[in-house]
Amino acid sequence: MRQRVWAAALAAAVTLTSAVTIPYAEAGYVMAASQSAGSEVEDTSTDGRTTAGGFTFRLNGKEAEITGYNGGMKELAIPTKITVTKTTSSGGNTGGTGGTQKPDTTTTVYEVTSIAENAFSGNLGIQKVTMSGGTNSEGKVFGIRTIGDRAFFACHDLTTVEIASTTTNIGKYVFADCVALNSMKVGEGNQRYKIIDNALYYYTAGAGTGLYTLVQYPLANSAAEYKVPDAVSFTLTEISEGAFWGSPTLQTIAIPDTVKKIGDHAFAECKMLKSILLPVGLTSLGEEAFRGDSSLEEITIPAGVTTINPGTFQNCEKLKKVNMTNDMKIIGNRAFQGCKSLVDFVVPGNVTTIGDQAFANCEALHQITIPMRTTSIGSGVFTGTKVTVLCHNGSQAAVYAASNGLTAERTYTVSFYTNSTYSNLISTQEVVEGKDAIPPSVEGRQGYRMSWSGSYTAIKQDTRVHQVWNKLFNVTFSDSLNDRSEVIQVDEGKLVTPPSWSMPGYTLSWDRDLTEMVTEDFTVHAVWRNKTTGTTIGADAVKPAAKGTDITKGNNLYKVSSSNPGNPTVKFVGLVNANVSTVTIPETVSSGGVRYRVTLITNNALKGNKSITSVVINKNMKSISAKAFYNCKKLKKIKLKSKDIIKINNKAFSKIHASAKFYTYNSKMDKYRALLKSSGVKKPSMKRL
Repeated sequence: MRQRVWAAALAAAVTLTSAVTIPYAEAGYVMAASQSAGSEVEDTSTDGRTTAGGFTFRLNGKEAEITGYNGGMKELAIPTKITVTKTTSSGGNTGGTGGTQKPDTTTTVYEVTSIAENAFSGNLGIQKVTMSGGTNSEGKVFGIRTIGDRAFFACHDLTTVEIASTTTNIGKYVFADCVALNSMKVGEGNQRYKIIDNALYYYTAGAGTGLYTLVQYPLANSAAEYKVPDAVSFTLTEISEGAFWGSPTLQTIAIPDTVKKIGDHAFAECKMLKSILLPVGLTSLGEEAFRGDSSLEEITIPAGVTTINPGTFQNCEKLKKVNMTNDMKIIGNRAFQGCKSLVDFVVPGNVTTIGDQAFANCEALHQITIPMRTTSIGSGVFTGTKVTVLCHNGSQAAVYAASNGLTAERTYTVSFYTNSTYSNLISTQEVVEGKDAIPPSVEGRQGYRMSWSGSYTAIKQDTRVHQVWNKLFNVTFSDSLNDRSEVIQVDEGKLVTPPSWSMPGYTLSWDRDLTEMVTEDFTVHAVWRNKTTGTTIGADAVKPAAKGTDITKGNNLYKVSSSNPGNPTVKFVGLVNANVSTVTIPETVSSGGVRYRVTLITNNALKGNKSITSVVINKNMKSISAKAFYNCKKLKKIKLKSKDIIKINNKAFSKIHASAKFYTYNSKMDKYRALLKSSGVKKPSMKRL
């Protein structure tokens, strides 16, 4: 006998209340004729499933799981319980030929605790989903605990989601590709999920630190730029699977450096995404993480990522440049398949594996360099390309090219090291025979010039070179008669080449022998000899003023501190007119045909000045004496342009304006901060020039 269920008003029960009542008849029996009329639905379940109000449930013990929905409601309130009524026969007739069976009725209440995988996946009618939960009057927790993988995947009309306070587990891709989603809420008191900047985050407590995963970004957010929060109160460590999948507007995203993992499909099908800076701490980049991002043009992979997983950049049609380090080991299946704008590609030197179809259908790919260490190359890697493979003779890449009808050109390995023992590798390059290697960019050292130990051009064999650091000295050429000077940096032990200056009617020589190897900083002065009379002017004729001589230049007062012809210097001692707002102390001053370097500011030079608001201290300054700017109460801006300051004496900048700021070069920040503190400035505010 067909089992029938009378389900009057069930649809209303689903949307207006949090409970559903399901009349149920055991197989072999029919419900009593006295049941009220209603919509007749047939229950043919044999696996513990039952249907009501458009919802499909799986019953297990005292719990129920929502497995699907085929109703027409746009706004759904997920029920917290269902009541199932079972009607069975107790035996024979009640009497007479027209008798009826005597029914037995049992009622069971099931708590709805979970939503199954794919339960609402692809439903195009649902606009709002509300999940309630909490604790009833008896202290019992009720509401959804678990939402399975892809439960609401690609519900393109879904705009609003309210997650219960009881939910502790949300699976993968639950709201991925919900392109209309713009509002998410989490019930108060939820211990695992929270909303930050309208995005859904998962929280895991650990060692007193909040560690978070970004679960879902509101895809209907119209902003082109998004900065993932990096708050003090928590540390974001992961971006979940499908978190940004299908965002129709996102163009630029900034991710904090605390993020270690980006999940599968995290940014898949973000058609407008043009720029993303991957965090330096990243160690895992998921499968198809950027698949279909057709506006992305360049990507830099951090050193911590050693594997490009399958399909990571598949169909990124505008991707032109991929920057990777030598830490990369594996390029997975379909990693760059369909990247139609890739032209040249260099596989990092330590990559051992290139997966199936890794570069298939890269239509513009002209050449690819594959290192000797690559020992496994999959099938169809270059299908749909006309690529030339640059590789070593006898390498797996050469064998692969030959067996697959690809053009190959011979390469050699050029290795760049930091030291002469070749123990610290910077990078390697595969260079086509006869071509030049491109040396890596390296951080400089102040006062040194870097060169390489050997040639890396016109390569004809495997080559290795290392860094050589040469100490630099400054040779200053000065021509006081023509008010000009030039500083030339020279490697230690090398000869200096002087400037080619001229002056009508005179020949040029110098006051120092320039055939000696340079081993220190020094200044050379021009000597001009008259071609007709033979007399000389310049360094021979003009001598610095005696030590202690006063010099006035503009509004500044100086005193000669050294009359050495090779290095005359003055110190700044004060102002002619104190009623000025800005004071500039130059690197040099000229007087009497001699150019003096300004190297010191004397004690009390501007002490108590009531007018100055800013001071510029230029190159050559080495020392600022005690109380030089003491009690200059309006002084708010100090530019320290000299890189040679070695001493700031006691109270030099004490009692200046409370919000005063010191500007200097980034490389001098720490040193000058320490000097200022030692002089009495408690908390110097440092800014970069």
